[in-house]
Amino acid sequence: MSVTNQVDKTRMMGTAAFKKEINHLLYSNSFTGSDGEFDAGWNCRDHALVMALMLKSGETYPKIASGKCMFVQGPFAGNPAFRIGQEDYFKSGHSWLIHAKFGLIDVSPYLQLKEHRFRVPFNGIFNRVWLPQGKERVSVVITNDPAGYVEEIEKANHAMHHSTAVYLHEDDAEVSGKLIESPFKFLNSRFSTEIKSRFGADFYPAVAKHLHDYVLGKADSLVSEGRVKAWGMVVDEFRK
Repeated sequence: MSVTNQVDKTRMMGTAAFKKEINHLLYSNSFTGSDGEFDAGWNCRDHALVMALMLKSGETYPKIASGKCMFVQGPFAGNPAFRIGQEDYFKSGHSWLIHAKFGLIDVSPYLQLKEHRFRVPFNGIFNRVWLPQGKERVSVVITNDPAGYVEEIEKANHAMHHSTAVYLHEDDAEVSGKLIESPFKFLNSRFSTEIKSRFGADFYPAVAKHLHDYVLGKADSLVSEGRVKAWGMVVDEFRK
């Protein structure tokens, strides 16, 4: 592979290739918890932390927002509305990035469900823009009010031929050196527990470095590798 320092536009954040790469490294299988809540395996805090590491500016990291989100596909062609995310009464929540320049950044949701395929491709949300931009009708709504969250989801359920991302923004977390050195209490997921036992805290900066190099065309895609092998490869490269 030729090594360059030029951004490969086909691999930039917001492209299908970038989303596929980060998701391959940070996803888990979906499951239903003992409380009956469905977990889609997005591992949103892991995604947000890696993106924060990638987008560090000087000594400053973007903040990690927390709350809930719901992706809603309204009725179309005789098919009923479908949604995936966190209901207002769920104990679990969602996390994403708040960047000074790019606003809301969220690349963890996976919408191409086999059971109810979203019509709209999804590479992520950057500054309230659903990417990729196309002819389909999409919108991104952010509220700080739990009642407003429920109301916006209900509106989206009735929006014909329209897909909507609804966010409930409840809190922000600072990304600090202490959090990066010891992230697992913050991450608190089955995925992060497995990562802790295999690699420790080096895993997250290792993934961030791989993605940075991938965008620059300095690292090959690991999508064709098994996930455990790919994990080991990014950590080994980071520790060289």
